[in-house]
Amino acid sequence: MGPLSCGECGEMGEGVLLPRPRVLLVEDHPQLGPSIQQALIREGFEVELATTLQAALRRILQDPRPQLIVLDLNLPDADKLEAVRALRALPLSDPPVVLVLTVYRDLELRVQALEAGADDFMVKPFAIEELAARLRALARRGRSDRRAPLTFGPLILDPSHRTVWLGGRMTELTPGEFTILYRLALAGGGPLRTGDLGEARAGDPIAFSEGAVRVLVHRIRRKLHQAFGGRVEIRWHRLEGYRLEVWE
Repeated sequence: MGPLSCGECGEMGEGVLLPRPRVLLVEDHPQLGPSIQQALIREGFEVELATTLQAALRRILQDPRPQLIVLDLNLPDADKLEAVRALRALPLSDPPVVLVLTVYRDLELRVQALEAGADDFMVKPFAIEELAARLRALARRGRSDRRAPLTFGPLILDPSHRTVWLGGRMTELTPGEFTILYRLALAGGGPLRTGDLGEARAGDPIAFSEGAVRVLVHRIRRKLHQAFGGRVEIRWHRLEGYRLEVWE
């Protein structure tokens, strides 16, 4: 395999040219879609544009698969959260990260989007610089998760596959869910307040709002209970915050 051409390379990382993150933009607005596409290309991304959910689903199943999906909730062939659910229902071993765009400022809808499987969201109108920054952070996390495997008692967290193991049983988490659980395990059973749990940190660049943290914790609890019964719990202590607890 020959060297990458300059047109295929993006930011520098430890002296090595890294491939441009592949983005699938799903936006049906005839002016806004191409405008966002060109702006992200100028920011260093490789961007394809799909104007319907069905076109996006076909593209995602192709190879090479996009790493990141920027998804508008107002599509002609999908009703708001239907698009998020359809993306998460695809039989993929390594699903792309989904960032939702919406004109709705309704907190409930944004919470529902996270519960449906979105990893992040932005409200229109937005600054393209902020969108690009969020996508870069998401791409760094998805491209090569440098967090080491972590054990918390008998619980094993594998960042490379975003899986959680306990006694031979396993459950898989979304990138956002895994990040929150990893931070709790890293705290060693100590409490983390909602704001602290959502803060970005060195080697872990994604920040979450307090509302997003609560939604992600709810989703993690449900998956852990389905996989391990009552052996793993995330408990909320009103004066302290969240604690991860595991029983043998």
